[in-house]
Amino acid sequence: MIFNKFGLVALLSSGLALSSVSHAEADISGILGGGLAFGGETLVDDIRFTDGSSGDVKTGEGFWLDFGFRAGFEGWALKNTIGYKSGGVFASNGDATFSRMPLTVVASLDNNGHLFGAGFTYELNPELELDLPGLYGTAEFENALGLVLEYENNHDTWAWGVRYTHIEYDYDATGETFDGNNIGAFFNWYF
Repeated sequence: MIFNKFGLVALLSSGLALSSVSHAEADISGILGGGLAFGGETLVDDIRFTDGSSGDVKTGEGFWLDFGFRAGFEGWALKNTIGYKSGGVFASNGDATFSRMPLTVVASLDNNGHLFGAGFTYELNPELELDLPGLYGTAEFENALGLVLEYENNHDTWAWGVRYTHIEYDYDATGETFDGNNIGAFFNWYF
């Protein structure tokens, strides 16, 4: 828990540090983005549908939407975003989802529009929500701090990339820890 609080302070401090940089030194732009991730440990498995198919809810899977800002410097960039990430199983008579709000900071080296970055994500309010026939309820997990590695191919006003996230989610009610490691593809629009 102390490490998570320290991580949150570090994430917020990196954003505050940018406020002291003048616009002459940094090219500041807004970000609107999203992506799709795969991986993680199974939280709920073998959810059966009426057509005979089945699905699972995993800690790393899902889509995300985020917004924030990027400060571009000579040869490197710093990106700060906050977003919403959710994945699960969706059916006409109910769904099972794992959702959270990632606060992410990534510093990247810029090699002619190819950005190689590393940073942190602090995922707020991770929650498993079940609303299925005969199975419903909510399980709230502890906020989680994770490591992010990413490659971004930048084309000035838009970019695509891939991201690896190394993270674990703690569920205090049972003392269990779930592996949330995942890899995702993303698209960003810079304005």
